[in-house]
Amino acid sequence: MIELSQDYRFEVKIPIPINRLTEVQLWLLQHSLMFKCHYAPRYVNSLYLDTPLLTRYEENLSGISQRKKVRVRWYGDISNADNAKLEFKHRQAGKGFKISYHAALDLARRYPIWDTALTSMYRQLSFEAQVLWQSEHSPILICRYHREYYVSACHQIRATFDSNMSVFEQRYRQTANLTDSVSLGEYVLLELKAPANQESALSRLVSTCPLRPSRHSKYVNGIRRLTWL
Repeated sequence: MIELSQDYRFEVKIPIPINRLTEVQLWLLQHSLMFKCHYAPRYVNSLYLDTPLLTRYEENLSGISQRKKVRVRWYGDISNADNAKLEFKHRQAGKGFKISYHAALDLARRYPIWDTALTSMYRQLSFEAQVLWQSEHSPILICRYHREYYVSACHQIRATFDSNMSVFEQRYRQTANLTDSVSLGEYVLLELKAPANQESALSRLVSTCPLRPSRHSKYVNGIRRLTWL
């Protein structure tokens, strides 16, 4: 099954030092947009896929306006990806959209082999999805974090707080690494998301935040942390 969102949306990311977290949470929950809990908190797992030469990583570093990200996402237990989605995130000039395909990723074996698991996932996909996947078949890292979900009263702006962020190195490994992780640091990431037609409302919200937004990529930061251990 395909999930396609062709409506562009804006995303703003705000890293929060632990000692400022309560301040930012109070700001959001007391805002006139009246944010409230949207979903129950849960753990998010994202397997980032790239070319052997890390083409997507290099695109992000270069800051080019039009770029792509390929990942497999599932929730809860890191070793149970039966309900995973293969996601293609496209970004252009600060806005982006996402295409998702449901496809199980078999990580239930004691020593799951990447070639076997990814080949099985590939065969579950439609021809269209296989074409979109292109050459990003190399497992680079898994990022795992705890996410809290909020939405404005008008349901136009969503906010998430990501904490306990860690990455699991997958490069140069034949089998999946689901146990040996490295922390991304002692901070929480706030993400604010809104449809493109709500850009002004999102800008007004961000302008009142106690902290300023900045460029942030869990994938890029994960590679940096794993490279410079």
